[in-house]
Amino acid sequence: MSCSRLSQVIRRGLEALAALSLMLMMVITFVDVVGRFFFSSPLIGSTEMIEVLLAVMVFMAFPLVSWQEENICVDLLDNVFPKRWVGLRQVVINLICSCSLILVAMMNWKLAGRSMEYEEVTEILELPLGYVTYLISITGFVGGLLTFFNALVYGKTLFSPSSTAQPLNTESKGV
Repeated sequence: MSCSRLSQVIRRGLEALAALSLMLMMVITFVDVVGRFFFSSPLIGSTEMIEVLLAVMVFMAFPLVSWQEENICVDLLDNVFPKRWVGLRQVVINLICSCSLILVAMMNWKLAGRSMEYEEVTEILELPLGYVTYLISITGFVGGLLTFFNALVYGKTLFSPSSTAQPLNTESKGV
């Protein structure tokens, strides 16, 4: 499997899981509202299901945001920064972000293990919270790795003959 094909599979998989969780939240909300209005019987545990699905949706999109560099940034120094150093700046920023994401993912992994050990569950449906925390950790690792690949791509452009670091998207990356 080529690198560009792999990047498309990763991107589409994360997008599909995020979209699926959003659709499930809409269906659960619809069923809950219809049940409350017409039958005076709400869907038991709907709030908990929506909370878990919201976490799934957010953290499935999280690596995509990091990878495509669509996160919020402040460009206070962009006009002052020399153009020839933009690629180096992007390498450093992506390396710092990658290390930060992986560090947070490692801490979440420990929290997930502790949550599983203590058998923490939601109040009504008794869904194990450790699995959701493991998911958050895994997506943090994926986001950190994809951000590290951004740093590698920017680093590659630094040493190529035409050293122009352009904003990247998943279609242009050779991940």
